[in-house]
Amino acid sequence: MPVPHRDLGPLLGKHGFGEVKKIGEGSFGKALLVQAEDGAKLVCKAVDVSAASSKETQDAIKESRLLAALKHPYIVRYRHSFHEQGWLCIFMDYCEGGDLSKIIESAKRRSQRLPEEQVLRWITQALLALKYIHEKHVLHRDLKSGNFFISSSGNLKMGDFGIAKVLSSTLACARTQIGTPYYLSPEVCQEKPYAWPSDIWAMGCILYELCALKVPFDAPNISTLVQRICRGPTPALPSSYSDFLRQLNTEMLSRNPAHRPSAETILQRPPMQAMVKHMLEEAQAAQEGRDRMSSGHKTHDTPLPPPPPPAPAPGVSGPYADFAGTYRKGDFIEYHSSTHKEWLPAQIIDADQEGRIVIDLKPGTWIARAAQAMQVRPRRTSPPVPAPAVAPMRQRSPRRQRSPSVGRPAREFAILREPSPWHRPGGSREPSPRRHREPSPLAGGSPHPEPSAPFGRPSRSVNAAGAVIAGL
Repeated sequence: MPVPHRDLGPLLGKHGFGEVKKIGEGSFGKALLVQAEDGAKLVCKAVDVSAASSKETQDAIKESRLLAALKHPYIVRYRHSFHEQGWLCIFMDYCEGGDLSKIIESAKRRSQRLPEEQVLRWITQALLALKYIHEKHVLHRDLKSGNFFISSSGNLKMGDFGIAKVLSSTLACARTQIGTPYYLSPEVCQEKPYAWPSDIWAMGCILYELCALKVPFDAPNISTLVQRICRGPTPALPSSYSDFLRQLNTEMLSRNPAHRPSAETILQRPPMQAMVKHMLEEAQAAQEGRDRMSSGHKTHDTPLPPPPPPAPAPGVSGPYADFAGTYRKGDFIEYHSSTHKEWLPAQIIDADQEGRIVIDLKPGTWIARAAQAMQVRPRRTSPPVPAPAVAPMRQRSPRRQRSPSVGRPAREFAILREPSPWHRPGGSREPSPRRHREPSPLAGGSPHPEPSAPFGRPSRSVNAAGAVIAGL
């Protein structure tokens, strides 16, 4: 019998965790916000395996160990797991910004579409994460806006791999068809095997949802929904978005899975590479700021003489109140992160008539004047102007030596740190995975082995950026 919810408290306490609150519940079990002994907040996914067979339980434990080996700045980090008293408890990082579906719902209530720059930034981060897991022979199988989370710094992180699966060395695709109906691909609706292009279809649905603030295919029941996915017209993005995004969405929602581009192919396109380059520059600037702080060279503590600003709004006070409400889109500033406990370089990506701003470190979050007075100040110098967006990156970043026995590039992100009411998603063909050894268990801290070969050579420029971006 499953352990009642009230009994999870003592079980968690035994392992050094205190329950803060329940944040979700479904057929799998429960999701809890917990606090570790060092004060860190984590999400615990408690999966009821009391009725599962021994093989099913071992498969679930093996899966949790696989997830712990995924280390990427745009994937929610899995930290710890244990199996006890009929529960498999998996602990992962807590993303304070909530999930992407909540941001879309908020924008819909305000009747305010998301800026293209923000959409492009998030979809680039999502595709970098998808490329990473596909190269490790992992399918997500339940990609949806509710399974992407916003970190405290405003970056997108792929999460909820509860039904992800590693392809075996002899299978080119997996026949288990799991997912969320709104994001089902046509081939899965037709009961064809689930493969890599089905994740791309789901990502196309998310791109459409970010722009149109609604899912691309909807219906009052599952049978009508399947008909619309398989034979209905493919909706276009709103005309306010660029031709690039509109064409990309059309390609990702192609009903022929062979016509859908891979994540790697999409990331090689100039607008995507320009965004990767921009994020790389941000990461480098942030790292330089951390290096200065750690070496004792702190940034200036007094604001620069401003141009004549308007009088601060009533009730606004703080060391930088004179600047609050005066910033404009494109301004370079410094933001004091309560998470990092330091000043970080940032750029304003949006501003409204009320003086509120949005910065690239926290996209989707409006910073009011009162907060600006305490946490935002002008930057002493502006960063160098980046290269034109259409120019692909040519610089190389240090990478590990190729292994002569494996014959593939060293791990791309080697130095990177860092429930829906329905369940069922699909795909077709992508280059067949080459034979590789089954991942070994990670118990006791043993390293997770790399697959023997990826699906083709990664993009040089995308790899260069991926190998340096850290701490986003």
